[in-house]
Amino acid sequence: MNILALPAALAFAMNLTLCLIVLSSKPKDLTHRLFAGFVLSFATWNLGELIMINSTHPSYAIFGVKIIFVGLTLAPFFFLQFSFVFPFPRETGWRKGWRRGILFLIPVALLTTFFLIFRIDIEKFKELRNVFYYGLRFEEPLVFLVFLGLIALFSALCIYWGIRNLIHSSRSTRIPQYRLQIKYLIFGILSMALAGTIINLANYFLKLGWPVFFLASLYSILVSLFFAIALIKYRLLDIHLLIRGGLLYSAVSGFVLAIYILIIKNIGETISHRAYGKSLFVESALILLLVFIFRPVQRRVADWIDHFFYMDRVRFRTKLTEFGRTLTELLDLKEIVRVSCETIQETFHLDRVLFYLLDERGEFRPVHGPFPEKEKKYSPESPWVNHLASIKRAVDLRHLLEKEGNIEEVEELIEEGWLVGVPIFLKERIQGFLLLGEKKSQKEFTTEELELLEAFSNQVALGISRALIYRDMSLKDREIMQAEKMVAIGELASGIAHEIRNPLGIITASAETLRKYKDEKIQKEMTDYILEESQRINQLINQFLDLARPKERKWERCDLREILEKTLLLLSPQAHRLGVKVEQEVPKDPLFLMIDPDQIRQAFMNIGVNALEAMPDGGILRIKIWENGKGKVIIQFSDTGKGIPKEIRGRIFDPFFTTKERGTGLGLPIAQRIVTEHGGEINVEGEEKGGTTFTISLPIREVQKDEENHSHRRG
Repeated sequence: MNILALPAALAFAMNLTLCLIVLSSKPKDLTHRLFAGFVLSFATWNLGELIMINSTHPSYAIFGVKIIFVGLTLAPFFFLQFSFVFPFPRETGWRKGWRRGILFLIPVALLTTFFLIFRIDIEKFKELRNVFYYGLRFEEPLVFLVFLGLIALFSALCIYWGIRNLIHSSRSTRIPQYRLQIKYLIFGILSMALAGTIINLANYFLKLGWPVFFLASLYSILVSLFFAIALIKYRLLDIHLLIRGGLLYSAVSGFVLAIYILIIKNIGETISHRAYGKSLFVESALILLLVFIFRPVQRRVADWIDHFFYMDRVRFRTKLTEFGRTLTELLDLKEIVRVSCETIQETFHLDRVLFYLLDERGEFRPVHGPFPEKEKKYSPESPWVNHLASIKRAVDLRHLLEKEGNIEEVEELIEEGWLVGVPIFLKERIQGFLLLGEKKSQKEFTTEELELLEAFSNQVALGISRALIYRDMSLKDREIMQAEKMVAIGELASGIAHEIRNPLGIITASAETLRKYKDEKIQKEMTDYILEESQRINQLINQFLDLARPKERKWERCDLREILEKTLLLLSPQAHRLGVKVEQEVPKDPLFLMIDPDQIRQAFMNIGVNALEAMPDGGILRIKIWENGKGKVIIQFSDTGKGIPKEIRGRIFDPFFTTKERGTGLGLPIAQRIVTEHGGEINVEGEEKGGTTFTISLPIREVQKDEENHSHRRG
């Protein structure tokens, strides 16, 4: 391959790649097919240049010239056809019927006349390494000039007409993205024409000596880059992901092609010439080596394309990742809504964001943002919500209004300054939506930004889903707790009623007996019954109040041995009456604790009484106290009574649960509450055949601090 063909080869590779990508994305779409034809006409021009420059025979060069003229003639025609349908089809008679046929016949007639009438002479330029180039020599120059004028007039008319169509489309659309695409397309075409003129004038006035076909190929590369940028940055046909890959491989293949022409071809020929071998094998080996050497280049080119064309996408991707991490740490629905609005407002530089969420009544109401003066609510059947639910993606409200016609609710939103709506879906059902205001830069929303908003909405939907699950679980937990409280209250009420009903029955019967009999002995006996049962009721009420409304603790530094000694002194009459022997194992040294002595004595008393009542026929009550070396003091009450059945062992600390005839069922619950409030624990162990052990553990941390302070004061 001749080195002068390098620009044409690069331009051909890029234009052909763009053409195939555009055509393969939506092969049935008319807009895509016409734009592919427009780009293919430039690729045809580049192909003709390649054939002509690399030809070794005049007939091949003449064939290349004909291909060049095909591309140059068809390019303006395809541009005009493309302008009829981009960015949306225009109502014109030139798109159908006999008028459309005339437009197709004009380029065909021009090319047919050129091929049949005019003779092309080919000559070699020795100063350009014997490259064939076309020389326009005709027997009737005047006829050719007229023909050339017709081609120029047709091309100029197509370009003017196409630009005029684009300007009319720009004025008639209300969609900012369309206007931006049209402006760039018009500006790019005019800029390319100006660039071609400047290149040729510079070559002429500066006497650079570059051949026309070389300049034309350079110009074609500029056109290819313009198409690529238009498709990627301005979403001309919304196929940016395909274009990115195509542009990547075009750039890499063009780079490899340049290396091949400039280095491998010459090196291969030199080595084969000296080694008297065929250059094909040498070139193949060098190309294989080149593939391995430049594999890392592909990734670097991809990163460069991302940062050059997708700078905003990279920034948005980073924001989206951070947003997702933040949402995983939130479970409160209001907090998720607030963070979502603030993140979207900060990321897209918006003046305001309003969040609507579906409430319990099945209506969409604003939950965060600049609330309107008059609250607006939307039902799921409203036209605005229905359109948003059917589209299932972020939508420009002006685009929606232009596409769907007059929608009163959408018009009101636009009048209020809202530009974009973003639906929030949960389980294929719209759960809410976001309304986005204007950007602070006054720029319009691009298609890429609308796609990124969909990614944000998916993250918001996941966050809301977790928050709703957490809320439902919390509600169920509260309902369960409330139900458990009601059950506990019912059990307490039942226990109180049961315990009070018995003495009340005795009091009532005694009072009736007093009314019937006047005997003093009987009256005294009935009066004693009434007083005894009244005291029992009073004692029951006091115990219940101790359980339900604990007294304020009075912390004192006390020796636990003294409290136990006073407790045993109170228990000794009952123990003696029942024939129970009390054994105690306590340390000789004092055990000082910061406790409420009265409450701890009451806890010991309740456990001791419970142990004695478990041994009506006598037994042994063993009491031990020791330090376990882990910052706790252990107090253990063991009896040799009848034991506690396994099936009721877990209920002995429930209020009013008792197996005794005259028991209240409050002694052990009160003891447990006292121990727990002192930071300790109480456990029960025993055998069903006999014997029960209650173990109390109390912390001594506060004791240690107090002793340290006491020692410090003495020092």
